[in-house]
Amino acid sequence: MSWDSYIQSLTKSEWVDDAVIIGHAPGQESVWASSAGGWLSGVTAAEVKAIVANDRGSLFANGVTLAGRKCTVLRDALLVDGQNTMDVKMKTSEKEPDPFSFTIGKSQKAVIIAKGTKEAHGGKVNPPVFDMTAYLRKMNM
Repeated sequence: MSWDSYIQSLTKSEWVDDAVIIGHAPGQESVWASSAGGWLSGVTAAEVKAIVANDRGSLFANGVTLAGRKCTVLRDALLVDGQNTMDVKMKTSEKEPDPFSFTIGKSQKAVIIAKGTKEAHGGKVNPPVFDMTAYLRKMNM
């Protein structure tokens, strides 16, 4: 199965400019597909494990990292049936002054991450990830 069409579906939104789909089975966390030239392809296995962990206690205090970039968790419903998404915002730094929004979705086998454009807030980035996550969950993928 090719996941490239799923990446194309996410990035056709005017609000999304980078996306990645990652397997999250324990011990097999790896990138399945990513946007060409996007930095989300650098999301690590350790980052995926932290995102999908059952212990959610430290997420709001410590945030998450995506490809080494620190992010603040704004809304965590990743493990809530029917929602299965998390909204995060990249912390600004001198090197990266723009606080990009991200939505992370989790199906049975995959984690879907989409990065918003500079102008996009989480409410614009969330719908394509939410819809794709719901579809993949319905297909038991």
